[in-house]
Amino acid sequence: MNETGMVTEILEIFWKEKLRFAQYCFDELALLDAKAFSEKKTNGKTPVWTLQQMISYDRTFSFYLPLSLRISGFFFFTTFKDQDIEKDLEAIRDRYTPPAFPTHFWEIQIAKAEDLQIKATDPLVKEQCESWKEVLVRLESKLSGISERDAYRKRYTSLTGIHTISGAINNSTEFCHYLWNLHMVNPT
Repeated sequence: MNETGMVTEILEIFWKEKLRFAQYCFDELALLDAKAFSEKKTNGKTPVWTLQQMISYDRTFSFYLPLSLRISGFFFFTTFKDQDIEKDLEAIRDRYTPPAFPTHFWEIQIAKAEDLQIKATDPLVKEQCESWKEVLVRLESKLSGISERDAYRKRYTSLTGIHTISGAINNSTEFCHYLWNLHMVNPT
């Protein structure tokens, strides 16, 4: 267990990117009212549907992470090298190939999920954003329990494959970013 209660350094890099993305989404969703949030885009999807898919994906990640770590402890005994993590991350990015994050994305400063700010005033939008924040807080708590050693040794097994823990975090971010761009930014 990680005694400090914080996400270890190797995981923190990818976790902060995940939190930046969530904050970016919260900021963009704050501009919507219930009507716009529930209105179908030209592709037939609503912003609420898109957000619920992202919440569901992260909820699944959070639920299966402890189980997957326990199972991987029985099967994988070698330690990943930084090059292995880089290969995993490249494979994930190649799978989704989303456009680059907007330039102001990198200006978002956030250290932990609890610090995510929900600026939405519409009750429906705010409720959905709070639901995602709760999932991210729980996921961060689980990630904080992973030691530096286990962050390099254990794997996360999912339907998308067996990933390093860093890769699993990045997979979650990339998938959510892909959904966001597909249904929110480019709804055609």
